[in-house]
Amino acid sequence: MQVNIPIKANSKKKADSNNKSHQKVNIIYLLVILLISFLAYLPVLHNGFVNWDDDQYIQENWIIHTFNIKEIFTGYFMGNYHPLTMLVLAIEYKLFGIAPTGYHLINLLIHLLNIILVYKLIVLLSDKKYVALIACLLFGIHPIHVESVAWVSELKDLLYAFFFLLSIIYYLKFIKSGDKIFYFYSLLLFLPALLSKAMAASLPLAMLLIDYFMGRKMNLKNSLEKIPFFILALIFGVLAIFAQKTTGSIADDTLFTLSHRIIFACYGFVNYFINIIFPFQLSAFYPYPVKIGSEISSIYYLYPFLVIGFLAFVVYSIRFSRKLVFAIGFFSATIILVLQLIPVGAAVMADRYAYIPSIGLFYLAGEGLNLLWRKKSKFFTSMLLSALLIFFSIKTYTRCEVWKSGMSLWNDVISQYQNVSLAYNSRGVLFDNENKFNEAFSDYSKAIELNPRYDKAYNNRGNLLMKGNKFNEAKFDYNKSIALEPNFFGAYKNRAHLYESINNPDSAFIDYSKAISLDSTVAEIYLYRGIQLQKLNRNDEALKDYNDAARLQPDNPKIYYNRGNLFGMQNKYADAINDFSLAIKIKNDYALAYFGRGITECNAGNKEAGCSDLQNSIKLGFQPAVGAFNNYCQ
Repeated sequence: MQVNIPIKANSKKKADSNNKSHQKVNIIYLLVILLISFLAYLPVLHNGFVNWDDDQYIQENWIIHTFNIKEIFTGYFMGNYHPLTMLVLAIEYKLFGIAPTGYHLINLLIHLLNIILVYKLIVLLSDKKYVALIACLLFGIHPIHVESVAWVSELKDLLYAFFFLLSIIYYLKFIKSGDKIFYFYSLLLFLPALLSKAMAASLPLAMLLIDYFMGRKMNLKNSLEKIPFFILALIFGVLAIFAQKTTGSIADDTLFTLSHRIIFACYGFVNYFINIIFPFQLSAFYPYPVKIGSEISSIYYLYPFLVIGFLAFVVYSIRFSRKLVFAIGFFSATIILVLQLIPVGAAVMADRYAYIPSIGLFYLAGEGLNLLWRKKSKFFTSMLLSALLIFFSIKTYTRCEVWKSGMSLWNDVISQYQNVSLAYNSRGVLFDNENKFNEAFSDYSKAIELNPRYDKAYNNRGNLLMKGNKFNEAKFDYNKSIALEPNFFGAYKNRAHLYESINNPDSAFIDYSKAISLDSTVAEIYLYRGIQLQKLNRNDEALKDYNDAARLQPDNPKIYYNRGNLFGMQNKYADAINDFSLAIKIKNDYALAYFGRGITECNAGNKEAGCSDLQNSIKLGFQPAVGAFNNYCQ
């Protein structure tokens, strides 16, 4: 016995040393994977915002601009309830303003953290570090994830995935250790996942699959553990449906029959697989394969049979291994909520929806490549993995370039699908902003041709026609937009501008009032309505609107200028001078405000101060101030 003890101690030390050595090697491998992933996504740091949600989430989002905590946690935004995402965006706005690089960097850093969590998850599941390394490498560099990382608005996807993965990791720790603190950590982390994106509601289904994979008994005790998770998932699932209904994103069930929706769900299921295995034709938008009301081609009826046959094969594999069942089950459970059985939006599928589900397939790929390696096929395995690494990295790098701007994004969509009205309308907006009238008009008209019920395209074309002073044609488009969507805030606002342009203050007042009834938080609408009320000699009502506008947007100099004009007309010189001064304080080169204050000072008997203001107005290029200066000061 005494002879054997030193040998055992040496063996233990040697084993510990080997374990530490392996750990260091695995850490180095993981760091290399993170570096490769970072380099594959490097172009996003030079990308801008795209005119698809980024404008509404970042550039025009008063909620994050004002850091309105109450609105962040109590309101829906763009058909979603995701207060944690909104809170992070508000913090980012405080840090970066509207400079896109910071937002892209945060997205990329969260993706890198998620790669680490995928590694940890697969290690806990399989106890195979090389399987985990392969899985997290594929997760890190796969081009199907570019949409989630390169699109600033998809911060919600990355955030929910981060907490989703952490929750599962702690659940696995609970299973392995029996320590209930890990269970509570898992439940606690599920909440921020749901607060980031409702798609996290699939987590309890993933937990059931993990129980099966880890060989846990399906008894009452283990089932009761999942009840709090299912309750939270149900609550946030209902919230998500209500949120989507506020924007009309959930299509009318009568547009597609149940059988059609099942066919589309199977079509999406199969194509998600294809795009993960062969990511050759990725797109920011995948339209439904048929138009609403059209007959479905017989070829699409094959998709349900393909899915049934595939799932039957997966179930058959149970007699050999649990791996295939778990991998496909994890993919299916985490993607089922977005397979359009309840039609949401105009796309049949989206790359971003595969962010978490793809982990199941990457785990399976890791197991497969690891098995090949152990079967003495090291050279073939190395070549295959190297080929995947090079192909995916290059594809991801070039795909990031597609997301560089709205123009490159919509050109890419249109190059693949010529029937996406959203793409033409969105590209039309960009042409419009560049004052390319013909191109913008062509794209808006194409969007309307593809979708005659596209209210936003009519509104945008109306705005374009307004710029060309084609008031009758613009009015037709605004009327059509409102007929299609009677609660379209923007169309009422824009038609009111049209009435203002043709000097019809009564109609302008009516439309501005309707816009305010739809959204009472927009300061400029109160300002514009106040101007119309002033034209109608309803000065008390005009003053109230100016006051409301100033309350909502206290840093807008135009509000004080117009209110100052109203006070000046009422011979309230002190109030007028105070408002003109506020406008100048906010915008010190505001020629109109100097002019207004100059006239008011002169009328109040302060000729020296008034003439000085009129001179400033002249210096700033306001020509009418010359006549006023000659009249008052010479």
